[in-house]
Amino acid sequence: MTLLSDAELRRLEKKHSVGISSRAVVEAFQTKGARFSEATLRKYVQLGLLPKSKRVGMAGRHRGSSGLYPVTIVRLVNDIKAALDAGATLDEVRIGRVGLEGEVDTLRLASERTLARFYEAAETHPDKPARPTLRREIEEHRRAIESATRSLERFAARLARRPERLLYADRDEREARA
Repeated sequence: MTLLSDAELRRLEKKHSVGISSRAVVEAFQTKGARFSEATLRKYVQLGLLPKSKRVGMAGRHRGSSGLYPVTIVRLVNDIKAALDAGATLDEVRIGRVGLEGEVDTLRLASERTLARFYEAAETHPDKPARPTLRREIEEHRRAIESATRSLERFAARLARRPERLLYADRDEREARA
């Protein structure tokens, strides 16, 4: 297998804590000898296995922007590759643990961006005395979203157990017949 070790994953997560480019993701796997390309990365995003990139402006005048993915996608790609190596299809991965965890990750990132916008709106609200109350309400919503997200993570794990167990049972049965 051409997977990244846990130490390599931690190193990448530390190095790219603010986000990781598609090129850096591809290079991380290609240096391990894995067959992985930007086209494959885009395919995984299109299938909903990975969260979308976020446009980030480059420092300096007229430098434009680049797409950065949350660094969590490196672990997700690693998990996808492991599942595929174990005999899963992309559709099985999509509805299995990895795919569902990717969906929860996407939800978490979207909620973080949304809450940041709400905080910004509260800070610039024309009624200055109302701002502390608005911030408290946003904080209540943040806690509710975090609770719902954790609940979805547990549900995804429970929901994904059966298909993965069946998948491996089917694979083991096929190997036994061979």
